[in-house]
Amino acid sequence: MKYRKKPVEIEAVQFADDPDTLIKINDVLGLDPVNVSYEGPDNPVLKIPTLKGVMTAQVGDYIVKGVHGEFYPCKPDIFEETYEPSIGLPIDISKAKCISISTHELAEILGKPIEREVDKQSRRERRRKGFL
Repeated sequence: MKYRKKPVEIEAVQFADDPDTLIKINDVLGLDPVNVSYEGPDNPVLKIPTLKGVMTAQVGDYIVKGVHGEFYPCKPDIFEETYEPSIGLPIDISKAKCISISTHELAEILGKPIEREVDKQSRRERRRKGFL
């Protein structure tokens, strides 16, 4: 029997040593405190408390907030292989639930003609040919 991994939606910010990025890491992701070490002046390092201890992120690494609120660093090449942008389509605003769909699935859905439009086109075509 084969199994497929369930899609998981995460939040992430790419680490850069500038105030705007550090504010995003704090405000958007909720990492508090944001602890940047300048022991190597040319190599700032973000220290992230995780379940496995303190991990470090270099400039360019992604800071990921997992499904259960945990934080961890991820190298850019691994991040790009593992994750793709998510498009949340709201179903019911009162319940604030979203579905997640990949870009490939969205392209497939948008690529299919709408059934009603196909019927209109076929009726128009038959009318033009004198069948209706």
